[in-house]
Amino acid sequence: MQVSDLNRSVSYYREVFLCRVAVREPKSALLLTPGGFQIYMYAKGGLSARPAVGRVGVKSLIWAAENETELQRIAARLRTYDVATDTQTVNGVTFVDACDPDGTRVIVAYPSPAQLPRELIAPRFRG
Repeated sequence: MQVSDLNRSVSYYREVFLCRVAVREPKSALLLTPGGFQIYMYAKGGLSARPAVGRVGVKSLIWAAENETELQRIAARLRTYDVATDTQTVNGVTFVDACDPDGTRVIVAYPSPAQLPRELIAPRFRG
């Protein structure tokens, strides 16, 4: 994951998703989520605050919360970074939608696809 400010991004993912830093180098880091998901970050200065429309690459990071309480805790932490954080429930799934410091969409859902299998791709993920 390319970021404009490594320290800022590491702090964000540590505080919002309780990641821990497994490896840290001057321009890169490996973060691990409590569930073991890995995020490799590297600093690349000069990124704009919001990604250009139509760019190729990661446009959204999607997490699944283990329960409703965890979803609400994460939503509160997201709101401290992005006042435009939005919550919607569609077909029994609650989505919390925000942006990280570089403008990458961060979405947290509950229940997970393992708990409530999805039957279609939600329009919000189609572009």
